[in-house]
Amino acid sequence: MTKVERITNTLQETRQRRETQKPTVYELKLQNLSRRKAEVLRKAFLEAKWLYNWLVSDTERLSIPANKVSAVEVKAGDSYEQRELTVLGSQIKQEIADRLKDNLLALGKLKKNGRKVGALKCKRFVNSIPLKQYGVTYNLDFSQNRVRIQKLGKFRVLGLHQIPADAEIANAVLLRKPNGYYLHVTCYLPKDSRTSPNPVDKDIGIDFGVGSKLTLSNGIRIDFEVHETPRLKQLQRKLAGTQKGSRNREKIQFLLRKEYEKLNNRRKDAQNKVLAFLKIYRKVVFQDDCVKGWSGLFGRQVHSSGIGGLKSRLRTSLETPVAVERTEATTKECFACGKRRELSLWDRVIECECGWKCDRDVNAALVILRKGLGLGVEQAVGLDRPELKPPEREAAARILGSNPYIRVSFPQ
Repeated sequence: MTKVERITNTLQETRQRRETQKPTVYELKLQNLSRRKAEVLRKAFLEAKWLYNWLVSDTERLSIPANKVSAVEVKAGDSYEQRELTVLGSQIKQEIADRLKDNLLALGKLKKNGRKVGALKCKRFVNSIPLKQYGVTYNLDFSQNRVRIQKLGKFRVLGLHQIPADAEIANAVLLRKPNGYYLHVTCYLPKDSRTSPNPVDKDIGIDFGVGSKLTLSNGIRIDFEVHETPRLKQLQRKLAGTQKGSRNREKIQFLLRKEYEKLNNRRKDAQNKVLAFLKIYRKVVFQDDCVKGWSGLFGRQVHSSGIGGLKSRLRTSLETPVAVERTEATTKECFACGKRRELSLWDRVIECECGWKCDRDVNAALVILRKGLGLGVEQAVGLDRPELKPPEREAAARILGSNPYIRVSFPQ
């Protein structure tokens, strides 16, 4: 069997194996960096920028094997200087070139579909380096909590305990953030593997909103917002008074990126807590609302919560998510009889001629649950009497109560 045939068979086996697996990304932080190792990482990202800009400036250079490139031309002022690539490994160089080729192919497809696209430009900085092949480009040592990166050396990492023993480790990305260096490792786990059984054996419906970000069909309301900090506003005022191209401006921009990262981490932590709470249910039903359209009326409330990101993560983070089409009129429909009524934003209670009286958001969550389960009005008997079980209260207090930015209210 030739080398090409072996590669082809390996790829086919991998595709078949991926059909029974699900991808999961684990974040590891590089810690206890000495001055020498921090300088090596800084230079690696600098050389990655040099190589990327050298390839972008003339795409004909993509025909040259990038792993053979040892020096590139870098613009310094009005002239060009020859800089050697001493830190990047050969496979990392090739992966940077392959990433650029993928970007060009994506732009070509968009242009073919009638979209207006521009040319790729040189970057001021590169914050990610692809590590494509596990065992060659990088390797993990679980016994010593270390990662070895090609030609960069070994680094101590925090978070290796997250990766389960049955995980198949694939590619990774080395990231540079304002508060340190991180490694995002992609692993594949069996689809039927469950970490723990659902403690609550029932289905739940979710209605997204602005006042209460999530209203569940059992009456629980979850609200979370992370507003801009006074320090962020102070840094923005300082940035407005700096001169473009000055070192002081670059310093304040770095501090701004660091502050924005803190806000994003807080919003992401709130999303993770909500998703962890929803995992206790057997099936989660939600409506695919256009959250982006809410920004015109409620911009600050929508942006500070990150509810759009939470909605997009529901499909991938939960075991059995069910989405209802956004065209379904769930808010104006009576849960008991199915009759549609005209409601304004100020009508918070729905009252129907059939005798049904319910809170507007809870009624919408019940309608979403009924439609997501494919039940008619006559078949949804008992869904209007959801009992809040003790495991739900305990999980809400334990999971959601650990985040200071999340507010939970239970039905009276």
